[in-house]
Amino acid sequence: MTRTLPGPVRAARRWGADPLVPLLLLTVGALAAAAYGHVLTWAMIGGLAGYALSGSV
Repeated sequence: MTRTLPGPVRAARRWGADPLVPLLLLTVGALAAAAYGHVLTWAMIGGLAGYALSGSV
């Protein structure tokens, strides 16, 4: 028995399966990372320093 989905659900699934969606998400993520690169850099350095100083290395 085949179950058919309502129109809005079918449209959302079709939009979510579009190959362009991951590309758009990656583009937005790359732009956000570029805009906040200095914050991300210091966050990574702080995280690595905390890991090293905790004796986990």
